[in-house]
Amino acid sequence: MWVTAHNRVIPLSIPAGFVFLGEGFFLVSGFLLALHPEALSLPRHPWGLALAHLFLLGFGVGVLLGAMHQLLPVVLEAPLYRPEWGYPVMALWGLGIALLAWGFAQAPSLVPAGGALVLLALFLFAYHAYLTFRQAPRWNRVATALAWVVFYLILTPLLGLLQALSQRYGFYDPERLAWHLLAGLGGVFLLSILGVGYKLVSMFTLTHGVDERILGLFLLAANLGLLGLAMGERLGYLLLLLAYALALYDTWRILRNRMKKALDIGVRHYLLGLFFLGLALLALPFDPVWAALWFALGFVGLVVTGMLYKILPFLVWTHRYAPKAGKEKVPMLKEMLPEKAGYLAGGLLALGALLIPFLPWAGWVYFMGVFPHAYALVEVMRR
Repeated sequence: MWVTAHNRVIPLSIPAGFVFLGEGFFLVSGFLLALHPEALSLPRHPWGLALAHLFLLGFGVGVLLGAMHQLLPVVLEAPLYRPEWGYPVMALWGLGIALLAWGFAQAPSLVPAGGALVLLALFLFAYHAYLTFRQAPRWNRVATALAWVVFYLILTPLLGLLQALSQRYGFYDPERLAWHLLAGLGGVFLLSILGVGYKLVSMFTLTHGVDERILGLFLLAANLGLLGLAMGERLGYLLLLLAYALALYDTWRILRNRMKKALDIGVRHYLLGLFFLGLALLALPFDPVWAALWFALGFVGLVVTGMLYKILPFLVWTHRYAPKAGKEKVPMLKEMLPEKAGYLAGGLLALGALLIPFLPWAGWVYFMGVFPHAYALVEVMRR
């Protein structure tokens, strides 16, 4: 699976550091969601901006950065150019998120500093990824998906910076906020989850030899759909529906050809996340706020938490127990995770995400789901 000569030298502290910093941001964003549900329906609400950046840029992107440090060498069959560069990326990104969120909520003067640190972190990560991409001996469509994700990781904060400057210098256009949201929600998370999910779900279900051409069509339809929506074209929405249909078909093909018949906790979360993605796409023409909530809290929240139940135990087992395997008794991979806590968290997160467009108090249900999720990951690190 993920143990290769390429990625064995990556310290556990890099992916785990991103994950647990992201978990901290997840906890704070969940608390703000429960405490300030009114912020969800008001554009540019200070607490809403803080919540969104903590959840998406802090939790979502944090886990993504940690996973990509481990996944890039596997997909590209080439070592990371400089694994130790992950530490300054982590430091700049973590501090930047904290300043950015506090700035949005209470101290606007901190927003430029926080945004600059995050942008610098993402530029450094993108440059590192570019140097790693150059070492790849061959190319595939999963690598293409990762390259697009890196592109959107840079484009999204640049569009946010443009929006901030436009407010200060008098050329503000509310439509540019939609560009920022489309690049972040669609470009970063849609492409990373469904593009990288193709690789991870195949690994988790022991599926081999699935044709990647559908993934290529998905990437084409999704990128054109995002561009169309940014330009205000109805065709963009239809292309996103097509991309969703292709993702569903690809997932069905993977599951049909799997060797591991029982679906584990990570795959179940992924499938539930796909359900929320469908809800979000159906709601988008009628209520963009509902669509954004179901996309972020349901699709992103459930898939990311579910994948962590697979990724973190594997990383910990590989670094801690793989050298001892065959020499002494070591725990099985399945024993690393308290699955009951993971399923409890998934149920609370799903229920909260489903109800929050109608019932503001459902934010507390979602927030309660963060605790068993965090407990499960802490237990993985302890074992």
